[in-house]
Amino acid sequence: MTAALAIKNAPYRSVWIFKIDLNDDEIDTFSHEVIEEDNHIWPLGTALGINPFPDHDFVEVLDLDALRSYGFANYLIEANGLDLGEDAQKLDDLSGHILLVFSQAVESGQTEFAPTAPLSFVGRYHQAIDTRQVEPMVSLAAKGQLPQGKPVKSDARIGGMVATFVLIFLAIFVTVFVWIGG
Repeated sequence: MTAALAIKNAPYRSVWIFKIDLNDDEIDTFSHEVIEEDNHIWPLGTALGINPFPDHDFVEVLDLDALRSYGFANYLIEANGLDLGEDAQKLDDLSGHILLVFSQAVESGQTEFAPTAPLSFVGRYHQAIDTRQVEPMVSLAAKGQLPQGKPVKSDARIGGMVATFVLIFLAIFVTVFVWIGG
C-alpha cells in the first residue's frame, strides 16, 4: 500500500499518475465498472481508496507501449498542457499500463487517495502556468490625447435653454403685435 496522497484544491488543472501492475488480460476487468443490483463494483476505484469513486470522464487508463512513438511525456505536455519539470525522461521510461486521474474527477470534499495494489503512485503534475512578460506596444497613433466628447447637459442647462427660447419667442411675438397695432 502506498501512503495516503493529499488531494488539494488547486486553482489549475492537476493529474495524479499511477502505475498499474497487472497483465494485459487483467486490465479490462480492473478498469471497467460493473453494476450489480444497485451495487457498483469498480476495482480501479476501490484500489484508489477514494469514496465516492472518481468521475469516469476524467480517468484514463493508457497502454504506454501504444504511446511509445509519440511519447508519454509529449502526451502530458502537448495534449494536456501539464508542466513535468525535470520528469519528462522518467515518465517516458515507464512501460505497461498507467492510470491518469485528473483533478476534475474528484469531488471538492474528498481529501486524499489511499491507493492499494496493483496501483503505485508515480507523481502529481499541474497545468503549466504561462507567465510571459508582455512587451508594451509602441505606436505613433497612441501618442497625445483623444478628443474629449461634449459634457452631458444638466437639467439646469436644459431649463435655461428652454427659458431663453421662450423669451426670444415672446419678444418676437410682442414686436409683431406692436407693429400690427401701430
